[in-house]
Amino acid sequence: MARALASEGARVAIAARASERLESVAREIDGIAIGIDLSVPDGPTEVVRRAVEELGGLDALLVNMGGPPAGTFADVSDEQWQQAIDMTLWSTIHVLRAALPALGESHLAGGGTAGSVCVILSSSVREPIPALTTSNFLRPGLVGLIKSLVPEIAPVRINGIAPGRVATGRIATLDEGRARSAGISVEQVQQQTIGRIPLGRYGDPSEVGRVATFLLSPAASYVTGAIVPVDGGMIKALP
Repeated sequence: MARALASEGARVAIAARASERLESVAREIDGIAIGIDLSVPDGPTEVVRRAVEELGGLDALLVNMGGPPAGTFADVSDEQWQQAIDMTLWSTIHVLRAALPALGESHLAGGGTAGSVCVILSSSVREPIPALTTSNFLRPGLVGLIKSLVPEIAPVRINGIAPGRVATGRIATLDEGRARSAGISVEQVQQQTIGRIPLGRYGDPSEVGRVATFLLSPAASYVTGAIVPVDGGMIKALP
């Protein structure tokens, strides 16, 4: 997503726990790396402060929280539930609170268009995923937050993306866990999943990045409150 935004001319600051990977991607896109833990109390406020300082303002915010712990309801401990709530729910709320004042001051492209937000969710907002009870519980709650914020923060826009099976490290880990539980190979798990996807393949991360870039840009200036599936047609739910 950072690469997609940078390719369209955006100046990008990326924030995550400090790592060489973070620094490497920032160098690649001529962006700014902010090494910080967003799950700690002052992390969201500090990251927004530094981004605004480095960029000279804030026109768009993309929130992509870590995936919550996997497991069925019986598997997930109280500690894991707390970790999921802190990482998936509270970090999003705190970053939004910190960023909204700066986003409200944005004037994209000089046309008076206010800033925008895109929250990366999951296909679990439209259909529960087996053995991902924490995600099935928390991600739909974030959809409720997005819908509630639409009138509250306008003209700042806020949308969400619901990715399906996209070829990331997180999905690889989940596929490996499902393979162990079922006593089959990872390749068999992938074949079963691809059988549900009309486009017949896993998505590429860049395909999510391009959708996020559109939703954050002035090209989507009349789109707010949308939850856009990027799942190759996997989820059949209406709408």
